[in-house]
Amino acid sequence: MLVRDEVNPNINIQISPSELLKMLQFMKTKKEQEIERIKNKINKYVQKKNAEDAFYQSLSPFRKLFTGRSPSHHQAVEYIAHVKEPLKQIDKLKQGLFELDHSIHGLKEEPSKDEIILSRTIIGEIKMNRKSGKETT
Repeated sequence: MLVRDEVNPNINIQISPSELLKMLQFMKTKKEQEIERIKNKINKYVQKKNAEDAFYQSLSPFRKLFTGRSPSHHQAVEYIAHVKEPLKQIDKLKQGLFELDHSIHGLKEEPSKDEIILSRTIIGEIKMNRKSGKETT
């Protein structure tokens, strides 16, 4: 099967349909695992912040005066680093999953097809996986 880049038709890969399907499913699994890893990281951060807030709220007014909280701009920077940026990564990974699902569905519907057109990102990942010799099983 010939795999062509949707943007540049001169970029192509020759690969068997079964190997391509296996590779696409492997890439999909990796993206799903990465999404779960990021979600767990965000949840750990949220739990930590909730525990800190609960501790602060449990203090007497006198102790709150001397304990203090970190300035709000530090909290905003923390939020961006620990929540907002990872959520952007998840959105990007979900877009990649959508593209992979679409490609896998197309392959399964027409397994005897001689040529398939994929996005540049999927082509790049296929090339990277083939060069690194990663197992797809």
